[in-house]
Amino acid sequence: MEKLGDICVKGEKGRCVAYYRPVDGSPHEFLCAVEQSVCDNHPHVRDLLVELAQEVHMNRTRAKGDGVCLRVREPLTKRLVV
Repeated sequence: MEKLGDICVKGEKGRCVAYYRPVDGSPHEFLCAVEQSVCDNHPHVRDLLVELAQEVHMNRTRAKGDGVCLRVREPLTKRLVV
């Protein structure tokens, strides 16, 4: 399968921002963002931001109700148990 692009996350104006970066050099596409201090202090939030960014990218051009899920996830409560 040919690589089409990457999800990149960077700090920007007090936010942790996720962008889609196509390999063809097209402009980056904003996907979603979270407050920077939350991302910095809670690594699981950064993981959730990346998952949300993937879902946004995969579903942004799909018709309403015609969604795609990248993977089956455990319930959030199970993932947050330390």
